[in-house]
Amino acid sequence: MNNLALVVPTIREDQIREFLNSWRQPILEAKVNVYIVEDNKERSFGLHQEIEKYKDVNLIHLCHDDAPQSLLDCINVKSPCCRQIGFYQAYRDNNKIIVTLDDDVRPVAHTNIFTEFCNILEGGVPVWVDPLLNYRSRGYPVENVGEIKVSFHVGSFLTVPDVDGETQLKYEKEFSANPPKYIPRATIVPEGQLIPVNGGICGFKRELTPYVHFSTWCPELKYRRFDDIWMGIILKRILDHCGLRMTYGKTFVNHIRASVASKNAALEASGKIWNEKFWEILDQKLNQTLLPADKNIRNTFVKVAQVLEEMENAWAEKEGRDMLKWLDHFDV
Repeated sequence: MNNLALVVPTIREDQIREFLNSWRQPILEAKVNVYIVEDNKERSFGLHQEIEKYKDVNLIHLCHDDAPQSLLDCINVKSPCCRQIGFYQAYRDNNKIIVTLDDDVRPVAHTNIFTEFCNILEGGVPVWVDPLLNYRSRGYPVENVGEIKVSFHVGSFLTVPDVDGETQLKYEKEFSANPPKYIPRATIVPEGQLIPVNGGICGFKRELTPYVHFSTWCPELKYRRFDDIWMGIILKRILDHCGLRMTYGKTFVNHIRASVASKNAALEASGKIWNEKFWEILDQKLNQTLLPADKNIRNTFVKVAQVLEEMENAWAEKEGRDMLKWLDHFDV
């Protein structure tokens, strides 16, 4: 297996070294090209020992200076969204699949999530769905279950789930005793429905890269920590219109480090208000804008960006402009 990229944003030297040590075996097994995006203008530490241990695959250490200034102008740096520098480079290096993980997740025993991502994004998911999890239902085909192609897949955090600060404050002590439960198979998000996209574990096909834009923050409105969520809303509506699929569930990783719940709750407060209505406003405007017969993904992305630019909201206006600037970096 090759032409699969892993992009990991980091600002913590000790954390990324621990990450690379724990993920070495599954990365080597799947022959993954690894892009570490240090969230600094210049590299502040070296990964020479780690690169030596990974000598059988490509391990690339990037920083802000490795991206064009025009690209830095339309993405968030000094945030996990710096991972888009890695997306851009992985795309330029012709990786067929791009997976991104946070630096504080660790492998689940006896599974290789990179193989699982490939199975989902290259092989698809069955046409048939069996409602039983531990037996085969009457009438479920033994061999010919069919195949539905997938463009974007969202995995899941075990141990410490991807919850908001308010929920984390309320239930943090219970997570170890009552860990989160997930459907143990990749499942399609139906057309018209939405899902909170966890930017710390997701993957997509190379050709989708120009349309995966983690939304920029808005200091003016105090919008933070919704970059992956709003990216997911926008992307899902683009996929819906173009007849493409997003899935969720399996793959799983262990999440070992939770951020400070009280700080998260404070940072999320303003964004949560907009999050309650943004998706609905977007749907209403897209219903009036998108032509049913035009399924071209580039055209759809541009029209969605233009709809955002026309919203009476400072974040949406900037996000629409930044989406178009991001798109300009790709020959599509």
